[in-house]
Amino acid sequence: MKDSSIMMTNNISTLLFLLLIITSCTGQQQTMKKFEWRPTANAPKYYPAEIISGNFYMEDGSSIYIPKGHTLMTGWGKAGAAHAVGEDMKPVPYKFDVKWVSYLEEKFYGGTFKLPKEQLTKLFEEGFINDRNEKDTYSKIVLGLAPGGIISVWLRGGSAKEIGRYQASEIEVDEKEFIPYANMSNEKYIKETKSEIIEEKIKSAIDVKNIPFGIWDTYRKKYKWAINVNFKAEGKNKLKTIIANSYNGEFFNTSGENPIITKMIERAIPSRIAMSWQDTNGNGYGAKVFFDEEEIFKTFDIIFQQKTINQATLILDIDKYNSNLEVFILANDEKYSITKAEIKVYEASN
Repeated sequence: MKDSSIMMTNNISTLLFLLLIITSCTGQQQTMKKFEWRPTANAPKYYPAEIISGNFYMEDGSSIYIPKGHTLMTGWGKAGAAHAVGEDMKPVPYKFDVKWVSYLEEKFYGGTFKLPKEQLTKLFEEGFINDRNEKDTYSKIVLGLAPGGIISVWLRGGSAKEIGRYQASEIEVDEKEFIPYANMSNEKYIKETKSEIIEEKIKSAIDVKNIPFGIWDTYRKKYKWAINVNFKAEGKNKLKTIIANSYNGEFFNTSGENPIITKMIERAIPSRIAMSWQDTNGNGYGAKVFFDEEEIFKTFDIIFQQKTINQATLILDIDKYNSNLEVFILANDEKYSITKAEIKVYEASN
């Protein structure tokens, strides 16, 4: 009888232990939220790179590769090649690794890095308001590879948000891994490929021998500023959509009703703004502003660094004929004119 009681107690303990494991595993599966996203990569315009290998890793043991074998030069923060691989719905990755070649430097970089999984999950869940004034979310995780071994990671869809900056190390890569089918050294292959990639268009745009190391970190600096679109026309014009791109690769493309436009928040310096609006008669218009990099950075430096002003408003002043646009920054009631930006105003179909 005593042995039977002991056996029963042991069986109950074993059963409870198994139930605890099952409950724990089930809880993990339930809390491991999934989203529809694909991996992709880019490099700054005129600064070509190529991924040799790379993967995002999930805590459930799965992984997904980052597309490789493409010359990356689409622009900082922009999407590159994205392959339809694996399940559409995937957990948020907690780390990634990558190896790549920076052609202008003729160097290899690589490393393994931890991602802010909780922040990624929150951003996927919160999403953003798109240009149709609807809630949307991100569809890509983008890796940016810059000279000097700089890596930035963004969430990108109808908007883009930077979620991290990492520093890779210079590494050695075996020929069999980089160019398994080429009968030449890495050095020779890189020089020949570099020569093919760097055409006159690139040579006329940048000094290929003087890479601006550090500029991509400069782009990341944020200031507290808002946007105000001011219509001078009689009646009430209606802002329909606005796109604001920043030098750090972030952007938003949203409805004119979205309060984020006029909200005073930390943002990187703008590189481009495009918008559409409608007058009281239902006529449609649009405008694009391409900022001069030297001027806009100098203006922000004067306001926020030299004068130590805490916040500012970027004003887009549209005349009463919907035909001209003035751009300036207002800070502490002082006006800072933006005169070198390329501005286009045009009629648009609705």
